[in-house]
Amino acid sequence: MHLSEPGPYLRFSVEKNAGLICLDRPAALNAINKQMALAITAQLQAWRDDDRVGHVVITSSAKAFCAGGDIREVHAQITQGDSDFVTSFFRAEYMMDVTVAEFEKPVIALADGLVIGGGAGLAQACQHVVISDATRLAMPEAAIGLFPDAGANLFFGRCPRSIALYLGLVGPFLGAADCLLLGLAEAMVPGEQMAALETALTGCETEQIESVIERFRGNPGAAHLPQIRSVLDHVFTGSDLVAMHQRANDLAQIKENRLAAEISQALATKCPMTHHVYVRLLETATHITTLPEALALDFQLAIKMTARPDFVEGVRAVLIDKTNDAGWQPERLEDVSSAMVDDVFATAGLPALR
Repeated sequence: MHLSEPGPYLRFSVEKNAGLICLDRPAALNAINKQMALAITAQLQAWRDDDRVGHVVITSSAKAFCAGGDIREVHAQITQGDSDFVTSFFRAEYMMDVTVAEFEKPVIALADGLVIGGGAGLAQACQHVVISDATRLAMPEAAIGLFPDAGANLFFGRCPRSIALYLGLVGPFLGAADCLLLGLAEAMVPGEQMAALETALTGCETEQIESVIERFRGNPGAAHLPQIRSVLDHVFTGSDLVAMHQRANDLAQIKENRLAAEISQALATKCPMTHHVYVRLLETATHITTLPEALALDFQLAIKMTARPDFVEGVRAVLIDKTNDAGWQPERLEDVSSAMVDDVFATAGLPALR
């Protein structure tokens, strides 16, 4: 039974025992705009007391599960002078995630394809995350002057520190085996079986969810991160980003290590302020144990970071003009002072997420 359509980019339905949410904005890799986030939250609230719905399955159109929040929309509103939109956008996105995380019925993400930025945050809010052999997960916000948000301070913060720093500072894509290794998913199902899994999940009883997922579980192969862990542990020690960059650069030149060269390049070219904020964020968030707590912190940091010139410039260079020539302010890692980072974390007087 199909419910009323919320707009062109989402499909909601109730099939047998499950509520289905399909992200259907393929031209934007299923990026979630403000109206989509509000619609998902409203639909979940409607299903909360709907006895037909025992659990919820979130799926997507082909190629991407979700490329994150619609940063182009945020950029457009900022450049038009609507700074209030930033607050309402991130509140809509993060409250969608909070609603998923606190939903009384199980929510399953079938995260097939690209899972980027806020898409990772949406998946991590779900009680069950199933990925495919085509899943590629990343938090690349350092390239646009934002920061790894949507709760990454929690789900990356749970990783070994050198890996958490690598994921947030460099923004690499993780395959299925590495996602499973880090606890970012519970099972990998071959892509060609995802549709059958969706059908099985819609027809099963809620208490059968885990056994259904287990029935479709595939072998993800060997994880990549253990093979590069020694390099990550060598580079990403301490909190001094300039020293990290130097260690990566030395390793790249002396040992001709390709990974070290990639790390060195990322630390030299992506947003210096983002890098410093992310390192501080991991240190600040050690007490955080729930996604809603993580999102409450991210909400205020997002307001501060999008107000800086780096965000508008980064989005222009990477997503609008695609020239990758952002002029960061400050320009280098060593130009960012502790006082500048302190100012980003000085959130007194800012609105709360809820």
